[in-house]
Amino acid sequence: KRTSAYEYRVTNRGGQGIANIETSDRNGPVIAAFPLDESDHIMLVSDGGTVIRCPVHDIRIAGRRTQGVTLFHTAADERVVSVARLDDDGEEDESDEEGGDETNDAGSSDQGISSDEE
Repeated sequence: KRTSAYEYRVTNRGGQGIANIETSDRNGPVIAAFPLDESDHIMLVSDGGTVIRCPVHDIRIAGRRTQGVTLFHTAADERVVSVARLDDDGEEDESDEEGGDETNDAGSSDQGISSDEE
């Protein structure tokens, strides 16, 4: 699911934490959460070797406490084990061209993603 970063309040010391997603047998545990841009893609990898690339703009925006959306179905004994953010512009990042550090999360955005496939 995509959720605006503005839905996550800042907590101080002694806070009780912030609920991110309603987990259940349907969606399972959160695999990853990270900031991204509308033009990015994400790549999901399962333990069975299935790889899928999905544009971020195709994932609907959902509230912070929702269960999320299904991006692809896995076999009954298969689980998503990794999620990565990919730039979609086809060009190198500006920091790469200038000889800067190479990072996967160089973009800033107010949205995050979590994987909740079966």
